[in-house]
Amino acid sequence: MCRLLTLLLTIFLFASVAAAEVRQEYRDLIPRSRVVINTPSEIQFRKGRPVRLILYALPNGNTIEETEGRGGALLPEEWRYDIQHIAAQVRFLRENDRRYNYIVAYLEAEQKGWTIHASEYADSPGLYKKLTDTIVTIVKSSLPGKLESGGISVALSSHSGGGRFVLNYIHSVDKIPSFIDRILFIDSNYGYDEELHTDKLVTWLKADKNRHLGVMAYVDTTVILNGRRIVSSRGGTGFRSAMMARDLQKRGVKFTERSDTSFVRKFSKNGQVAFWIKENPNGKIYHTILVERNGLIHQMLFDSGLDGKGYKFWGVRCYDKYIK
Repeated sequence: MCRLLTLLLTIFLFASVAAAEVRQEYRDLIPRSRVVINTPSEIQFRKGRPVRLILYALPNGNTIEETEGRGGALLPEEWRYDIQHIAAQVRFLRENDRRYNYIVAYLEAEQKGWTIHASEYADSPGLYKKLTDTIVTIVKSSLPGKLESGGISVALSSHSGGGRFVLNYIHSVDKIPSFIDRILFIDSNYGYDEELHTDKLVTWLKADKNRHLGVMAYVDTTVILNGRRIVSSRGGTGFRSAMMARDLQKRGVKFTERSDTSFVRKFSKNGQVAFWIKENPNGKIYHTILVERNGLIHQMLFDSGLDGKGYKFWGVRCYDKYIK
């Protein structure tokens, strides 16, 4: 009987979570794109609290549904539904970070890769700025009367090839807008370029102490797959992250560094910038594990009063109860 009651309660809670979300889909806001915006319901919305909009540019090869994730029995070919769980990670944020109303927008290229999409459109930086601005406008117009106390801030985040979207967006603007308060790369900064991105990032960070740049990566140059390296010696995210940290340091960002057998961690002394670079002497693939092990949650909460509360980056999944 107790087991039955527990099961019924769990089903009820999952149904309540699902009912407490509004899901809107948009196609071709820019050519060959798909966007799903997930918003808390009227009941779940915290009046008087500002909105934090997470723009999550999808990794290569994944659909929005796979990125959201789902539980239950999965077929072997459905493994992608159990490797990111961004929907559950956002639900964790909604319940545990009461400073904000969290909205998430999933950004998918029809080609299942923003790297491919960008290669097909010469004006992709301008397109990505247009899509970002359009999503912000849609969210604002859907919440009339609810933004008077702090408005809306945007976390520009990405995994894998989604980093191309973020980097091209930065390239498109003369100055990163003030409404963006976090820029987050989860093993996704392959296309980072000092000339195109660094000065804009530094200017943006210096303008407001509440802005944050988070970079997670792993040493992928040691990975051998089918007899070949998966990245060149200078093309992987581990190398690009070290380069980015060096370029920021050249422009006055002061870092402290901690290293152990698992990670090289670099933190700016003012807390605004954080790098986590996974050591990898055995050549393993950690590409998606950086997301799965509470990666997005930590990117959203590092250098806040909720940093590490109720979860641990690279620890066990803290969000399992939020998986539908």
